[in-house]
Amino acid sequence: MRPLILLIFITVSSLAAWAQAPAPKDQVGCTDSKVLTRMPGCVIAACESKNFAQADMPLKRGEKNPVEGQFEKLVYRCTKDTSPLQVGRNAEGALKNAGFQIPFTFVYGSGGRFYLTAQKGPTWVTLAAMSDGYDLTVVKQKEMEQVMTANADGWAKQVESTGRVSVYGINFDTGKATIRADSEPVLSEVAKMLQANAAWAMLVAGHTDNVGASAMNLTLSRQRAESVITWLASHGVEKSRLVPAGFGDTRPVMPNTDDAGKQKNRRVDLVKVY
Repeated sequence: MRPLILLIFITVSSLAAWAQAPAPKDQVGCTDSKVLTRMPGCVIAACESKNFAQADMPLKRGEKNPVEGQFEKLVYRCTKDTSPLQVGRNAEGALKNAGFQIPFTFVYGSGGRFYLTAQKGPTWVTLAAMSDGYDLTVVKQKEMEQVMTANADGWAKQVESTGRVSVYGINFDTGKATIRADSEPVLSEVAKMLQANAAWAMLVAGHTDNVGASAMNLTLSRQRAESVITWLASHGVEKSRLVPAGFGDTRPVMPNTDDAGKQKNRRVDLVKVY
């Protein structure tokens, strides 16, 4: 009898320990989105929120719409009896009931994965459900608030320290060397720096991302550098101090693998010659 009593004791003890095991809890500091409640039986494993960021919203297989604005992402982990198809269809129904349009859904592998994109006004939602849970990303589309400024004094200090500075905010019409009007505040600061340092001679170097043919980018980048010099010369900077150059996409400072990297590569460098 003793072995039987011992077995019963072990079994009861194990069940008691299992019953007392704490249920999974949400990651500290994470709460559900106001756009969509959670699927029952799921907990938040991770979360992220930013005042301004970008997320790709799938519109069809292989096509994504980059949306920028107020950003939040939640990663849920669910019980084994919660299927991706169950999560996806519930989310789809809830969002439709809330007035969202559903431009994209995709079920993969007999319901083994479920993808969804929804939109209502400026608010975009994308959901990716897998076997162990789902990711929910919400972006409220808005314009970025420009809070950083670059000015002549800051650029001059960098040139004195390193001999060069990369200037952003000199914008051109797509595929052309025509300077856009919104570039004038930045160009005015460049002119101010050069006027305050009249002994400097500068190489004005244009750079592009890798969109388009390399030969075309080389030509375009030099033409843009020449346009910058023409603008500066018409605003009080001696033209003989400025030498144009174009490097196209041959000298990237970031990988051209996403929009952020390409934006960093589209720039005008000012390099001190003497």
